[in-house]
Amino acid sequence: MPDDDLTYEEVIDVWEREKEAKLPCTLPNNFYERLRRYIQDLEKKVEDIEVPPKNKRARRIQKQYERVQKIAELFFKERQKKIVLAAYHKSMGKTVSAENLVEEELELLEEISTLLKELKNQVFLGEYKRKPKKEESKERESGEEKVEERGVLSEQEREGSTQGQTDDEEGIGSFETEVEDEESEGEKVVSEESAPSPDLDGQDEILIHIIEDVPSFVDMNITYNLQKEDVLTLREDLAEVLIERGKARKLKL
Repeated sequence: MPDDDLTYEEVIDVWEREKEAKLPCTLPNNFYERLRRYIQDLEKKVEDIEVPPKNKRARRIQKQYERVQKIAELFFKERQKKIVLAAYHKSMGKTVSAENLVEEELELLEEISTLLKELKNQVFLGEYKRKPKKEESKERESGEEKVEERGVLSEQEREGSTQGQTDDEEGIGSFETEVEDEESEGEKVVSEESAPSPDLDGQDEILIHIIEDVPSFVDMNITYNLQKEDVLTLREDLAEVLIERGKARKLKL
């Protein structure tokens, strides 16, 4: 009967035919399922055998189990190698013979062939691989959420930046940053008087060495937390203010 349990001799026969053939050979009916069941039955028998085996029958079962496992691995390796080679030829537009492949092997052949075609189109032809509509929709929704989050954060930052300002609103939009010094809360590291002109483009940067901790200050939406021994480049006007305040010294590039 086609679905009878496999025998050791049948497994050997299939393996020998497979390794001799250039193309995948014809398999007995339900071969993979029967082979799996055969190995599982042997495994159960081996579990009941003492180690080391005490008699010839136990040694024969142990050896048969190890041998069948090894043959199965060699069989799969040889057959899958043929399927991958066939998939490669198919991706190149050649006609391949797949009449002896089972359903799972046919699916594998098609998937590998498709992947190879897509790789060729992307790498050699530069074609853009369009994402499925579902993925595009998810990414678009995710992007909208991020934009909304950024909008909320920006609004909160704007609200926070207005707190603590004086009645003099003329400095809004210009470089007007006040920070508290360690000795006096009212001291300004960068004040209105030392603020640069609105045209900041094209200014040089200066390499400076921070010689005293500088209270945090904000310039052009950048928060600076400068500490003693820091070495960095700053815009010329900023650097000169810190140097005049004795907070930094200029270094030669």
